[in-house]
Amino acid sequence: MTPPAALVRTASTRTASRRRAGVLEEIAARRAVDIAAELGDATYRDLARAAAAAPAPRDARLRLARPGLHLIAEIKRSSPSAGAIDPIADPAAQARAYEAGGASVISVLCEPHWFGGSVADLRAIRASVAIPILAKEFVVDPRQLPVLRAAGADLVLLLAALHPARRLADFAARARDLGLEPLVEVHAERELDAALATGARLVGINSRNLRTLEVDPDYPIRLRARIPDDRIAIAESGARDPATVARWRAAGYDAALVGEALMRAMDPRAAAAAFVAAGAVPEDIGAAHRIPLVKICGVVDDAGLDAALAANADAIGLNFVAGTPRALTIAEGAALARRARAAGGARTPTIVAITAGADDALLAALTAHVNVDAIQFAGGEPPARVAASPRPAWAVVHLPAQAPADTADRERLAAAAVARARSLLDAGARRIVLDTAGGPHAGGTGTRADASLAAAVAREVPVVLAGGLNPASVAGALLAVPAVGVDVASGVEPPRGPGERPRKDPLAVALFAKRARAARFDRPNVASGPTPVHPGLIEADARGHWGAERDFGGRFVPETLVGALEQLEAAYAALRHDPVFWAELRELLARYAGRPTALYRADRLAAAVLAEAARLRVPAGRRAVARRPVAPLPTRLRLYLKREDLAHTGAHKINNALGQALLTHRLGKTRVIAETGAGQHGVATATACALLGLPCVVFMGEEDIRRQAPNVLRMRALGAEVRSVTSGTATLKDAVNEAMRDWVTNVATTHYVLGSAMGPHPYPTIVRDLQRRIGDEAAAQLLAVEGRLPDLALACVGGGSNAIGLLSRFIGEPSVRLAVAEAAGDGIETGRHAAAILGGSPGILHGSRSLMLQDRDGQVVEAVSASAGLDYPGVGPQLAALAEARRIAVASATDREAVAAMKAVTLTEGILPALETAHAIAALPKLLAGREGSTAAWPDETLVLIGFSGRGDKDLAALERFADVEPWEGVR
Repeated sequence: MTPPAALVRTASTRTASRRRAGVLEEIAARRAVDIAAELGDATYRDLARAAAAAPAPRDARLRLARPGLHLIAEIKRSSPSAGAIDPIADPAAQARAYEAGGASVISVLCEPHWFGGSVADLRAIRASVAIPILAKEFVVDPRQLPVLRAAGADLVLLLAALHPARRLADFAARARDLGLEPLVEVHAERELDAALATGARLVGINSRNLRTLEVDPDYPIRLRARIPDDRIAIAESGARDPATVARWRAAGYDAALVGEALMRAMDPRAAAAAFVAAGAVPEDIGAAHRIPLVKICGVVDDAGLDAALAANADAIGLNFVAGTPRALTIAEGAALARRARAAGGARTPTIVAITAGADDALLAALTAHVNVDAIQFAGGEPPARVAASPRPAWAVVHLPAQAPADTADRERLAAAAVARARSLLDAGARRIVLDTAGGPHAGGTGTRADASLAAAVAREVPVVLAGGLNPASVAGALLAVPAVGVDVASGVEPPRGPGERPRKDPLAVALFAKRARAARFDRPNVASGPTPVHPGLIEADARGHWGAERDFGGRFVPETLVGALEQLEAAYAALRHDPVFWAELRELLARYAGRPTALYRADRLAAAVLAEAARLRVPAGRRAVARRPVAPLPTRLRLYLKREDLAHTGAHKINNALGQALLTHRLGKTRVIAETGAGQHGVATATACALLGLPCVVFMGEEDIRRQAPNVLRMRALGAEVRSVTSGTATLKDAVNEAMRDWVTNVATTHYVLGSAMGPHPYPTIVRDLQRRIGDEAAAQLLAVEGRLPDLALACVGGGSNAIGLLSRFIGEPSVRLAVAEAAGDGIETGRHAAAILGGSPGILHGSRSLMLQDRDGQVVEAVSASAGLDYPGVGPQLAALAEARRIAVASATDREAVAAMKAVTLTEGILPALETAHAIAALPKLLAGREGSTAAWPDETLVLIGFSGRGDKDLAALERFADVEPWEGVR
């Protein structure tokens, strides 16, 4: 067979060809000549017949569809870009080392001139390992395909750049017919449409331009969104270290092809293991609540059950609705349920029986013979029927596929669906499934519900989203609808002929589960469950305004800062839902800052808190009780401390500092400034800048420098310049003023790392987002040890970074009371305090409208507190909005009360808290006793979570100053 003329080049024209077409075309041309000589007159049919005798192909697709990113480890002796790499004499031994290191696929270069490979290498490696083999070849002649399959290849590389779309599709089809899985590789975005049109399930994006040999490891990241999620996405070339592979995983790639870095490694097994580890799904307890439940519905046979079990489905639906395509008999269902329980082990999925209008006899049979774990009512059954279910009930709420055009009609429809869902939950339903209706069968229709309606319902009640989902659409659906789970049936099934029973496609099932679980994993700011509060309490609007009336926040700054803030807003908008950014930050926080921080149960402190609350309770006989009823104290208090004092630098501030330091790099800025009061934010910012090589200037009030001398020394040791601020009261407010003046002057080169969730838009959102992992982690940790969320979440508050970081996770959880503790200084009644919520009024401070301390003329009243971190005359706008809406209770503690609590914690638990944190400890007995905050009754056993924001080494001088203050009674 004669190779295509366009691909034939002679050695004498190599240099000219390189200039005209580049390295890729030159290699292809030489390969065409080689193949013509090697195969001569051999026909494709004869070669294909020989290939049929080869060992059965190994399936790489299901390996790569497992969670995380998997390593395709490459064997090559040289390359056009790197020249000679390794003259490896025993490629089979190298392959075995890769396999031992955890590689999922071995890639073997078969091109001899530029890469030093051969088909003989492929044959030897196939015989030496048990994992699939990718033939990395420049396929220019269809006859190469059966030759590679006969040599043992399980996959074959097809370069989209080498072929017109029609020929590329033909090569892919021929490969599949031979049992070779085609991996279609793209070098330019314009080639992607042709690659997808081949129907190939594996699509590769090469970060190396084979015409220029330039490498851009971010190129696959930019193209990932163009690859449908029902394909396996593979990033190729340019991964010189595991960090690049970790970025590719976060971007949504299923595999990475790594060659040169492995070939140059002294220990190829260890090097492969490092890349494998980088591609694994990271441990992140804070992301647990964002991972949806996955239900595979309509399983009818053992193969479908095996696919669901292999995908670790959380629930498996067995259909018992007579007349539907997936309907089972009781005997069939019982057999599948027994098999699922036998195979599932510790990870046995919930077996859900799907019914619609079922009679009592069927429900009894499902209970007695199938022994289902739950019964799903899909026929619009009334709440009373659901309440009478013999097993835990799942109930379906139906929505139309298309919403009404009229806004009022849409709102009424959503409200009706929410009302029905709540009535079903009140009747005892464990799960609400949101689906469409109106098809030929009872139950769902296999079409998507209108996304805006589904989102409106999911914001009010927890729903499992069903109908019209498939591997390509599930991630997008979960980003648009805050569902707590997803349910799929027809979306993971191949087309079927007339009369055929639906069956599951194992690859589609695996990809569906993988895409669903990954959708929100690296996107901490995407809603992942109901938040039945006003949206203004959860997020700012486009102008940065918070609250039910959108009357807090905004941007009130000099014109010289508007441009910088707009640039920051645009940059952060691009990063806020960028999984690669959040994955990079997670890695820094985990490996460098010590996250997740511990959750510690403080039993001795809890007993002391209850004793102090009992002492503070208003006596029942006093007249004041008639005006302020006092609920009984809890009998038992389970008190948990979220130990941010254990994070690197000793406080929660490192979370924000590292995030904003990364943001500085993304902004292209070369200098960082910050303000600090207690010094913790200054130390954290100086630390992050030292790590990332950024010059740092920290503004600090002269009074705070005196009070926090150890932290000043730490900042200077870290290379930061500490600038003393002498204006005003020489505290935090004045440090913020000076930092903003510096920013105005140096805005082109400088990023201002604001330390609290205050200031002009978008800072309150940025800081909140960077600190919210405190509450995310704490919620997951509490669920693990207590099986529920807290009754009360409490944090001290100054500007608000610690408070909003802890509380944001719980704002939309109606069962969780939220509270903050302000610094009352000498006492709120004295006017010498820092309680901007309890003692302030709305005003504009540092570029934002919020609650602040001001006189009748609108002039700032200086805050007074022994705690430098709380010594600020304002509070962040989101917290102000929450207080205005009464979503948070507000308590306070004087300096002396805080010191007494500080001593109590130290003596009962051996932990020295920061003076800021001690305010929250001091406020807790008041909240329990009904002296401040709500007077509503507490559960008999009350679970309390406190944000333990920092350690108290810096506050030893305060202990000395208040040496006369005794700890609580009974604590000595």
